[in-house]
Amino acid sequence: MSLSASSLAQELKTQALANAQRSGSEGDALAALEAANFPERKTERWKYTSLQALADGHLNAIADGEISQPLPALSEHVVTINNGQLVSHNLPDGVTLSHDGPAINGLQTPFAFYNSAVASQPVVLTVAANTRIEQPIHVQIQSASDAPAHCNPRLVVVLNQGAEAAVIEHYHGQGEALTNAVTALVTADNAQLTHYRLQGEQASSLHIGTLIIDQQGISKVDSYQLMTGNRLRRNDVRALVSKSGAELNMKGIFVVRDKTHVDNQLCVEHSVPNCESDQNFKGLAGENGKAVFNGRIHIHPGASGTNAELSNKNLLLNPGAEINTKPELEIYNDDVKCAHGTTVGQLDAMQQFYLQSRGIPAAEAKRMLSLGFVNELLMTLPHEKVAEWATPWLEAELAHTTPAGESAA
Repeated sequence: MSLSASSLAQELKTQALANAQRSGSEGDALAALEAANFPERKTERWKYTSLQALADGHLNAIADGEISQPLPALSEHVVTINNGQLVSHNLPDGVTLSHDGPAINGLQTPFAFYNSAVASQPVVLTVAANTRIEQPIHVQIQSASDAPAHCNPRLVVVLNQGAEAAVIEHYHGQGEALTNAVTALVTADNAQLTHYRLQGEQASSLHIGTLIIDQQGISKVDSYQLMTGNRLRRNDVRALVSKSGAELNMKGIFVVRDKTHVDNQLCVEHSVPNCESDQNFKGLAGENGKAVFNGRIHIHPGASGTNAELSNKNLLLNPGAEINTKPELEIYNDDVKCAHGTTVGQLDAMQQFYLQSRGIPAAEAKRMLSLGFVNELLMTLPHEKVAEWATPWLEAELAHTTPAGESAA
């Protein structure tokens, strides 16, 4: 089924509103969805991403398939969410799970508003004040459907004053499932959060996700985001740096192969003085893969003394691959230090020739150079279990093979 962009946008809104009303949604969540406009061809932030895949009717059904290939556990503390519903959890002392949490600040997209209106069982993890959690909390967010369908997982992580924890937000999709996810990370004074966002769904699945990093206190957040492309992948990341002295570091790797797609939209909002942020992302695109990266730093009038940097470097592995990258600085204060830059290049032919002259096959030489391009980011992963997962994951993506225990992306 194919619809014009404007017709599809209207159809998606009609479906979303019907689902929200059927779920009993009311108040601010429903009002925000009613006021939202779903993206069309002329919507600037969506100019490189088509929603035509959703014309198959994903919003007309709820995913309820069996998770036949579950994710491997990367910690002894595991929370499992299947098709948007909490299945099980094993949490350490000092961490509580509930379904009621704070309102999420900073949501902007119609899909996030839709999630707010219909998410029936949000998972809220709260780390007690002055508590240090030794091992990461591995949140497995899985979905499956043999036919077009969707689910709306919603995860909120709250670190109270002086808390320290690591959270692995790990996605796995099977079949034609659309995961419409919202995650919020909220940190108070003196909190330290290490966050991983691992996205390796099957190529046939779809993912539209929003990540809000809400630094309400003088806190430090380190976020690592690793992802492959699939039929449709859209990540909207918005960081609210709202307390003087806060520090935010985001690093990421994205890989698109064959005809897969990924669209990353990042925005860091500096609204108060004397904060720091750093964004460092690298992308690889092969065959007919298509990647989009839009990184934005927004310095508000009162944010003097801000130190903010943004870097996005990319490699095209084949002539048919495509990467659209755009850095943005929006600055309303002169007393700041900001830097940004993006590059798109190809593998060095001389380096390939050198490796081949030493008896290394051409495909292996290309894989080695591609891995070397992003290896510096892999080396910064602070938790051993995540690093042990990430290295074979990336090698498999570059070699088009499947690591043990997981399906091909």
